[in-house]
Amino acid sequence: MPKVSVVTPEKAHAVQAPAGFSGLAGALAYFDDTGSPLHLHLHRIAPGETLCIGPLATDCVAYVWHGALEAGGWALAPGSSLIVEHGETLALQGGDEPAELLTFHAASPTGDLRAGGHIHLLPSERVPRRADMGGGSSVGGGMHADASCKTCAVWLHENHFPGRDTPMTPEEEKRGVHSHSEDEIIFVTEGQIRLGARLYGPGTAVAIAADTLYSFTTGPKGLSFVNFRAGRPGDIRFASGATISETGYWQERAMTPEYVAPR
Repeated sequence: MPKVSVVTPEKAHAVQAPAGFSGLAGALAYFDDTGSPLHLHLHRIAPGETLCIGPLATDCVAYVWHGALEAGGWALAPGSSLIVEHGETLALQGGDEPAELLTFHAASPTGDLRAGGHIHLLPSERVPRRADMGGGSSVGGGMHADASCKTCAVWLHENHFPGRDTPMTPEEEKRGVHSHSEDEIIFVTEGQIRLGARLYGPGTAVAIAADTLYSFTTGPKGLSFVNFRAGRPGDIRFASGATISETGYWQERAMTPEYVAPR
């Protein structure tokens, strides 16, 4: 896999039901080839349809992008999420309007694979969110999976950035260059992400290999995204040499999700 891969909505390709998923005729694949360590699919679920997730060999995180679903006796509005740990199965039913569900999982088990065997549901109203994460940046955030679970180690957070009309200055871009210790996928849910001189809109996915230096900023409409890792993050490392504990950053802001179990 290239160190940075960008897939726009029109480049996502239709596939038959991916391995470990059933009930629907197919899905849109963003990353699912043998060279991709992380897989991402978009499932479109019509009212009355059912998507079954699992059993998979790795833990799967799903995020309700549009529409509403029901799973385990809970209503899942946009912005909700869930975790289907390896070895488990969950059925999701379409609601009153068409829904779009993102599913993320590692292509193969990792050394941090934990016991598995559970379902965690996180309705949108239970997601710990802050409109301002501090520092006067007006950046908001929310935590869906913080890799602290005893039976799964997956990570999914959301961020919301205000709009910006101009690209970063060279000095700003230099300050923002950083890397993560894990492979990651960023999926743009609203607004635009600016990578270099190009703007990419909603439905764009960016896969970034571990230890790859990169930076981004927002477009004039702002930027919202979700960010997935298959394991517990280490430090964020900046090109300047500075480091930040990513898990510590979120823990300091009391952003620990409290899941509900299927009824």
